Amino acid sequence: MPYYPETTIILGSTRIIREYKLPPNAIGRAEVSNGSSVAPDTVLLSGTIPSDVIFLDAVKLLGLRNAAQITEDMLQVPVGEVYESGVPLLVNGKGRRAKKVVTPKRARFAQLEAGRVLLQTDPQPVAVYALMEGRVNSVSENRVVVETGGALIQAAWGNGNASYGSLAFAKEDSGLERLGLEDEEDSGQVVVLDESIQSAAIFGEAAQKRWRGIIAPSMSSALREQALRLEIPLILTEGFGNLPYSDIVYNLLESNRGRFTTLDAVEPSVWRSERPEIIIPTGPSARLRIPELNVPLAVGATVRLTRLPHMGRVARVLNLPESPVTVENGLRVAAAEVQFSDTSEVAFVPLANVELIGRPLDAPSRPQP
Repeated sequence: MPYYPETTIILGSTRIIREYKLPPNAIGRAEVSNGSSVAPDTVLLSGTIPSDVIFLDAVKLLGLRNAAQITEDMLQVPVGEVYESGVPLLVNGKGRRAKKVVTPKRARFAQLEAGRVLLQTDPQPVAVYALMEGRVNSVSENRVVVETGGALIQAAWGNGNASYGSLAFAKEDSGLERLGLEDEEDSGQVVVLDESIQSAAIFGEAAQKRWRGIIAPSMSSALREQALRLEIPLILTEGFGNLPYSDIVYNLLESNRGRFTTLDAVEPSVWRSERPEIIIPTGPSARLRIPELNVPLAVGATVRLTRLPHMGRVARVLNLPESPVTVENGLRVAAAEVQFSDTSEVAFVPLANVELIGRPLDAPSRPQP
């Protein structure tokens, strides 16, 4: 029976397609057209989020007997726009004796139906930004899809924020001064920390030096609530605790030092499939393939090990035995025979300890004796 492991995408070059939507309860429209190029600060969608609703009896206020008597000529302004207090929406008659439906406060004229006016009050403006360079390949009233190419790293946890900046590294023995962030004019960096976050002091330093975002391998779970209150994105590539980076993740970040980087630090939830992501875009390319998702484990697949003693190591699957195998801890389990990418070592590892990284199958080969 095929085995379908989890997939955490870690690719240096891939096709990236992302969907953008307005927040729930927001009413708005797309601000871009299909095929247009976008920059990180391009507004893709804009709208408003109302905080309350007011119903006005237009039939009564206009001095009519029923809703059928309301005509288009009575309508003074377009439906769907925001108006200040005291703006006439509908008028019946002329001069001083005219009867009117007037906005009681600043509100959005949302609907006129069955003789009633629906107003959405105190609308808060909202805008959805691209956050990366790319090309629009689909547009609807409240949805925009953008495509780009580049490096993509899916992470374990994010604090719910998003931003972008230049990718910089902070060495623990440098006091972060090597970044040049001690001056206000040098802000705008997405900073990669070398070690796990075990103290909230780094959050204060990030605010003082105006970082655009933080990438760390892991963090003490005791700091979770403070991390959620940050105004910048924080991404943990490995999870909570005191875990180091996987070599494949750190090396990919290191190879893109100084490059423009987008952090979408989605907070994981059982109710949605989105994951926190680090995107280092290079622009759309027809030559790039989308990541391999929802595929069974197969010979030639590149996998990452998720538990000790090989946690974080990358390997290629050489064989998938049909019968259980005795592994290093002495248990007989369903296993894969793998060759680690950093050595010529071959080992059997439990299937439960492997995850795919979205890479296409390699041609299978065995090490020479």
